[in-house]
Amino acid sequence: MEQRVYSRISAVAAHLPERVLSTGELEERIAKNSPGFDVPRGMIERLTGVASRHVRPDGWDASDLAVAASRKALADAGCDTAAVDLLIFSAMSMDVLEPATAHIVADKLGARCPVFDVKNACNSFLNALEVGDSLIRTGSYRRILVCCGESVTQFARTSVSSPREFVESVTGYTLSDAGAAVVLEASTEPGIAGFVFSALSSVWKAGVLPFPGSAGRCGDRPKFRLADMVKGFHELFRADLARQVEQRIGGTMDEVSLFCVHLASAHLISDFCATAGIPRSRVMTTIASHGNTAAATLPLQLDKALREGRLHRGDIAVLVGHASGISYGILGVRV
Repeated sequence: MEQRVYSRISAVAAHLPERVLSTGELEERIAKNSPGFDVPRGMIERLTGVASRHVRPDGWDASDLAVAASRKALADAGCDTAAVDLLIFSAMSMDVLEPATAHIVADKLGARCPVFDVKNACNSFLNALEVGDSLIRTGSYRRILVCCGESVTQFARTSVSSPREFVESVTGYTLSDAGAAVVLEASTEPGIAGFVFSALSSVWKAGVLPFPGSAGRCGDRPKFRLADMVKGFHELFRADLARQVEQRIGGTMDEVSLFCVHLASAHLISDFCATAGIPRSRVMTTIASHGNTAAATLPLQLDKALREGRLHRGDIAVLVGHASGISYGILGVRV
């Protein structure tokens, strides 16, 4: 009888730039660039719970952040780029429109394997793990490097002219630069246990970063309507999480050691825990101290949880992602 093939995460790593920008410093920058608008001091942190964010070094792109994390993950997995069969870059950021940023990452790493990008806003990494798991299960590849680089602080609007513009920009002020990577390998034991994804695409205009040269239906500036996004997430999250974990992930809520959750505001965590029926102590978040690291958030939390002893090898973790679009996803993994 042919042995069944699964995928497992053999290593996970994150890279956070050393430079940290406090919310107070960001407000001072906005005030300096917005002479006609009185910036309400402390409002950003009161609305989002974000105290600081990381900023990439000058001259660094999304690919550099992904490379820094990838080198750590490969070292932890005990392999080099020659052992990687496929490289997937998964982020809302990119270095260039063409070619795929995965090519740039591969070149900087010295990898010679096939590459491609997966892009779905903040759920990019979750979707890349879904794709990687499927490709390993079919036998197409045995070792896949899934990496992410988010150079998103550049999208924070530092000049506003009205209270409305300021409110529409608040979610963008949470953004933080980071890199993350996972080495996904073929295994005879289950690692990635299952996933559930859903979308409410009719709400896509709630969070938009316009692309230069686009038709301009959404204007030429970033726009985030947090209230509309939260409303959309609640509509997507009607399904019972416990039932999804039991039916699609395998196991029960009691067997899950930790829930890693990506949300656009630290204040939404309590609401999520109440809706999902999860104690706050079993939820890992990083937004208050590290900012909104977009698609790098969930692997960052996984890496942090393992290094801090909140997760141990063999434990089950559930990754929960929310992204503009709007999309929602959960992925169960035995680390």
